[in-house]
Order: sequence, then structure tokens, then C-alpha cells
Amino acid sequence: MSVSPTLQKFLNRGDIPYRLIRHPYAETSLSSAIAAHVPARRMAKGVVLRDDEGFMMAVVPSDRRVDLHAINRQMGRIFSPAAQRDVKILFRDCNRGAVPALGQAYNIPVIWDDHLADEPDCYMEAGDHQDLLCFSQSTFKQVMSEKPHGMISH
Repeated sequence: MSVSPTLQKFLNRGDIPYRLIRHPYAETSLSSAIAAHVPARRMAKGVVLRDDEGFMMAVVPSDRRVDLHAINRQMGRIFSPAAQRDVKILFRDCNRGAVPALGQAYNIPVIWDDHLADEPDCYMEAGDHQDLLCFSQSTFKQVMSEKPHGMISH
């Protein structure tokens, strides 16, 4: 599949520069980082959350876990992880478990972890289990510039 059609359209529309990295098949963002020889702290994973108002994506390094308490406090809401059936519907053009960490491409609000801003580049799933997108630090910050962020992982 390579880059999901929705994500490709978002990247093209925004004229967002990236590199596509092919790697051996891997099921999770952490195993994709390992397969692609990418430091796990540079691999962003998107975790879909839900509350009564709708969905949100938390973007955190693949070697860390989402801190729901920190997100809920910062956003003034009470999120919990979204059900897999909801994720499958929201990201219908992606393989299960290969959700790109760019919720905004799918009209899903995003909150991202400040740890990702410290890295020279950022990698994320492209929508399948064999391709990663690689963004420079400046491109990643530009794409996330108007999104809320903070220390939302542990």
C-alpha cells in the first residue's frame, strides 16, 4: 500500500516534505522502529482516544505510554482509549495497527508529546506495516505547530 491515500492527499495539499522508509513487515510502531533501525524515541505513534465530545489522537514516542491523566488535565476532558472498531472506521484506508500519527489528515484533533520536539527527525507509520514516513524536526514542528502539546507520556 505504501502511504495511505488520505495521508498522501494531506501531505501533497500541504506541500509537506518527507522521506519514505521501507522496512521488513512489523505489527507495532515499536517493532517498526526496530525493523527500520530507527531509535524508538524518534518513532511517533498515534493513540486514538475518545470521550463524550468525540475523538482525539495523542502522538507520543513509540517507547513511551500515553499519560491519560496529563491529557485529561491539559484538555479539561475525560478521555479513554478508543475501541478498535472505531479506529478501523476512522482509518479505513490503513492496515489495522498501522495508524499514521497525523490525526489532522483524518480531521481528528491532535495533542503531541514534547519529547518528540527534542529529536532531529521524526518517523511514523504510513498506513501499512512496511513503510514509515520520515520528517525533519522543522517539518514535524511545522505540521504540529498549532496543535496542543505537553508532557503527555511516561
